[in-house]
Amino acid sequence: MRTILYPFLLFAVLSGFLPSCANDGGKSSHPICISFKYDQPVNGYEVSGLFYPFDSLSETGQVTMFFKSLDGGKDFVYSNVDKFETDHPEYPLKFTGYNIYEQVFSDGFTGFQDGESLVFHYNTEPNETFDSPLYYNAEFQFFDVDMDGEDEFLVNDYYMGACGNHYTAYEIGMNGLKEKVCFPFNSITNLTKFDSGSRVITTPEYGEYLISEDGEMGISVN
Repeated sequence: MRTILYPFLLFAVLSGFLPSCANDGGKSSHPICISFKYDQPVNGYEVSGLFYPFDSLSETGQVTMFFKSLDGGKDFVYSNVDKFETDHPEYPLKFTGYNIYEQVFSDGFTGFQDGESLVFHYNTEPNETFDSPLYYNAEFQFFDVDMDGEDEFLVNDYYMGACGNHYTAYEIGMNGLKEKVCFPFNSITNLTKFDSGSRVITTPEYGEYLISEDGEMGISVN
């Protein structure tokens, strides 16, 4: 799956425009729109976005995130809005993040209001259960999963299962984001181990995979 940069979204980032629900380019199929921004830069980016909960009490929905470089780097957008699962096209792609989850299950929460704005904190606190380099509570992360010397962009599915969370990895290219669909990059969780010295990724299900020099694939060494 390739994340598409809608013209409106690309213009928003390149122009320095901060998104709001009032001028959202893809809101028509989502009755509730929440705008958000982070209270500090993340990895050299100013980050803001739009979240569309499936209903007013849902911690799950779809999201668009805007990444505006503060140091002359590459701007980009992540969006799963109006996207559907490849194997089950009847189901929309879902997003659940720590900050939204905490908001929904906080005392006194009565539901999202269309058009409201939130401020998020980028949470890098370690999770005591998992010895993982991947942030458990951060909605996204920059991390070199394929050991080619360039960080990929990881989106955190806040699943909170036995393996922790699931992370979808994307290469940041000139034409936007491209999902790394080859194994083991498409099966990253908090139990995945990374050995950059040996260029090996270890998964709990299938063991060790040697990563090719170009970072495109893993070869089983079991």
